[in-house]
Amino acid sequence: MTLQNSERTAAPSSATPPAPNRPSGPAPFRPRQQTIPPPGLDDLEEAYASRPEVAYSPEEAIDEQISALEAWARTNTRKESRELTRFWLLRGMAFLAAVAAAAGGALSLPQVAVVCGGFAALAIAVDAAWPVSSDWNAVRRAVHDLRELQHTLKLRWDKVRLAYPDPTSTKRIAHALVLLDAIQTKREEIGKYLGDASPAVSKSVGA
Repeated sequence: MTLQNSERTAAPSSATPPAPNRPSGPAPFRPRQQTIPPPGLDDLEEAYASRPEVAYSPEEAIDEQISALEAWARTNTRKESRELTRFWLLRGMAFLAAVAAAAGGALSLPQVAVVCGGFAALAIAVDAAWPVSSDWNAVRRAVHDLRELQHTLKLRWDKVRLAYPDPTSTKRIAHALVLLDAIQTKREEIGKYLGDASPAVSKSVGA
């Protein structure tokens, strides 16, 4: 009897404790976090190692961008000069013809008055019918911004060349790529406000 009682009392202590209550249903989905390494200079080094000997150099890219900006600035300057010449030529001719017509009427010269009056009316009609390409203020602003962009680009590239004198340096190429992105952003900004200043664009927007 004593042995059986001891076995009965020891049996519950050796049993496995009951498992804690768990919520029913599937376990929540936990996506695995994948760490993407930040872009460094390894990709540039690998790309530069596979470049041909006659590849496009950063100096050529920056110089071509400076030349393109200069060409764009000169185009806008010539456009402004043509607009000013046309404006003052037609307006000046109309003013002189109107003065001559008034003088012919005062001096009892009807033929001179009629001819000069017709010439003044023709000059005013041509000036009114001549389409204006763009706003002068926008063109002048574009020329100023392009000149400033050229100077800023030249200054920053000189700093890069002093910091990394080796033409084959990957850091030098990385800085050139950053400058090219900045040039693209500024060119898009200039082209946008030049297009908004065009009379054709303004009419289409107003319609």
